[in-house]
Amino acid sequence: MVKQINESEIIERLNLTPSVRGFFIAASEIIAEAVESLMQRIFLKDNFAVQSVVGPLLHDSGPLGDVQVRLKLLYGLGVVSDSVFHDIETIIKLKNQLNADGLEHEFTDTKVTNAITTINAIKQLPLPPFELQDVEGEIDLEFYQLQVQRRQQMIRSSLALVVIEICNNLNIESPF
Repeated sequence: MVKQINESEIIERLNLTPSVRGFFIAASEIIAEAVESLMQRIFLKDNFAVQSVVGPLLHDSGPLGDVQVRLKLLYGLGVVSDSVFHDIETIIKLKNQLNADGLEHEFTDTKVTNAITTINAIKQLPLPPFELQDVEGEIDLEFYQLQVQRRQQMIRSSLALVVIEICNNLNIESPF
């Protein structure tokens, strides 16, 4: 029996992150743990011969030690669907971009919203557009800041649901 994903633990881990970069680092780590768990269920059987051959391949220094390589293998074997594969790749790519540029970003930044609108699981959620509407004329600054904060929290919560959905899709028994 496959251990169920603890959704409240995922939400808690994601909510403890202090920044957008931290959120995507935590999301990538959570997804990597789910991929690792699936790899263990598929490839590490009780048979000693199988363990002795497959085990070293799956260690961090082995050829299947990288989460992206593992993901491609699972995708190639048909274990992971096209949409889940591309969603995970998008999250990891955005994490790497945020780490590389070294700037602090908000969830409402164009760089972030452009990337997350390509996530298939986001498209399935009944959400209003992530972009803030330009307001003509005078606006109440406090009201505008409140709208920005609300929008950021909405994006953060939506992404948390996406991570949970991805983990649920990876939480399957071995098809082999």
